[in-house]
Amino acid sequence: MTGSVFFVGGPLLLMLIYGIKQSNADRARKERLWRWAVANGWQFQEHAVAPWTDRLPGRNRRGLGVMVTGVIGGHWVTIAEYTFTATDSTEHYVVVRIMLDRPHPSVAVQRRGLASQFGRALFGDKPTATGNVLFDSRYTITASDRSQVKAMVGQPLIDAHVHGWLPSWSLVGNELLTYMTAGKLQDPNQILACAGPLLRVADLLGPTDFAPPTDR
Repeated sequence: MTGSVFFVGGPLLLMLIYGIKQSNADRARKERLWRWAVANGWQFQEHAVAPWTDRLPGRNRRGLGVMVTGVIGGHWVTIAEYTFTATDSTEHYVVVRIMLDRPHPSVAVQRRGLASQFGRALFGDKPTATGNVLFDSRYTITASDRSQVKAMVGQPLIDAHVHGWLPSWSLVGNELLTYMTAGKLQDPNQILACAGPLLRVADLLGPTDFAPPTDR
């Protein structure tokens, strides 16, 4: 009887010990990130609800974990953990959101998947194509106002994408957003590194002023 109890209880005990260790490690991880945020004048939140999660895979409004917000180069920047559970797996992402100084027409630059490449081969480029063969073969642009695409996605931005320096991104209003497959934030030094590529997108966006004209 004693041997049977040990046989059943042993694995359960090991699972309990593992769970406690994981919980302690996660608490220590969050404390590191919180201390970094406090030391650098950033906001620290957990489990916030944000409407821009509708632009992320799974559209899970309650999928945000640790989220920090602060100013880099004059821009308000948010870096957040995000998860959603599909049929048989949980996906983990790190999201970067940058607030621009004014609203823009909605536009997104996405790296082509196999389906998009096949569609392009069958039907040709969309009207939003740039004419740059390398860019148009690797990326697709969607926009609410096609007439503004060339002003917003200019040659410097196209060249940076062709060189592989920039992530896929989307812009709605003044919210510039990207996400990447990743685990949870561990090292506070990751925070600034995650923001770098999207900050470059913000700097390379065309300078056209989209504010409506005022009556004179």
